[in-house]
Amino acid sequence: MKIGIPKETMQGEGRVALVPVDCRMLVADGQSVYIETGAGVNSGYADTDYVAAGVEVLDSAAALYAAAELVVKVKQPLAHDLQYLRSDHLLFSYLHLAADAALVQALCTLGLTAIPFEAVADSNGGYPLLAPMSAIAGRLSIIRGARLLFSSTGGRGVLLGGVDGAERGRVMVLGAGVAGSHAVSTALGLEAEVHVFDLHEARLAQLHSRYPALITHVSTPEVIARECRQADLVVGAVMVAGRRAPVVLSRTMIATMAEGSVIVDIAIDQGGCVEGIRPTGSNELVYAEQGVIHSAVPNMPGAVPRTASQSLSSVVAPYVQRLAAGGLDAEAALQQAVAVSAGQVVDPVLQEELRAGVNR
Repeated sequence: MKIGIPKETMQGEGRVALVPVDCRMLVADGQSVYIETGAGVNSGYADTDYVAAGVEVLDSAAALYAAAELVVKVKQPLAHDLQYLRSDHLLFSYLHLAADAALVQALCTLGLTAIPFEAVADSNGGYPLLAPMSAIAGRLSIIRGARLLFSSTGGRGVLLGGVDGAERGRVMVLGAGVAGSHAVSTALGLEAEVHVFDLHEARLAQLHSRYPALITHVSTPEVIARECRQADLVVGAVMVAGRRAPVVLSRTMIATMAEGSVIVDIAIDQGGCVEGIRPTGSNELVYAEQGVIHSAVPNMPGAVPRTASQSLSSVVAPYVQRLAAGGLDAEAALQQAVAVSAGQVVDPVLQEELRAGVNR
């Protein structure tokens, strides 16, 4: 199979879908691997590193897409990427389609087959291609939030860990999944006072047994409204597989938060779990509403591209290997993850989300 790795075009995105060591494995299997020139540079991989792994470097996006049958990307194709995609392409990438009806329509019009990374589930019900980036985003949310609390960035001047004679910063983490648990771990490592909210009591109990200092709450609107008044940093980490993120922090709740407090919504790829929040990026890193600093970067792991690319490639490559060797028929997890095929939405959860979106 001809596997193509394009250069990512989203603003601030430095990741590459496959690193040289994993490309070498695919080439050893007899696959033809192509990469767009410069695609790995921001992750620390020169074109020569790929050439040494047996990859052919192509000088443009047009040439890359023309050569490829299987397109392996990190982020969803943007408008200027769509011109290169064809009906016979198999697209394998993070897509987050429930929050992007326009992209769904574009992929259907093209008539290709699209498999979202985030829809690939394992036999235990986990999401192995989503988990590593969720872990990175969870950790970065605390690092970013801690910095945004500095008065020099407009924050309320709070050090999360506190010092003798001063209060610790108070962190709320909404969601106790992979991203939320990594946010919890990082915030506790800074010695902040950490509260985590989730609907699943067993998940909360598991986290509390690991981190006895953690304060857990079964998530309800009333509890979130009560606790956010005292929060210095709120991390939105609510994810429901294949669906738009539910809104759990309302504008009314935000209005009660202290001026200079911070919200970091890492569910923004799925529409965000904070009411009215909009994506931020390198042009607008943050914005303030109701006196509260908002940050919602759709590709947060792109800020640490070398770490993120290595981690992502290590979990994506085995699926690419099986897909290239036997196609969709040989891999049940990938068959079940297909979102769009031959111009039709075939994922029932996505179909339901799109219908709900029409009525929103």
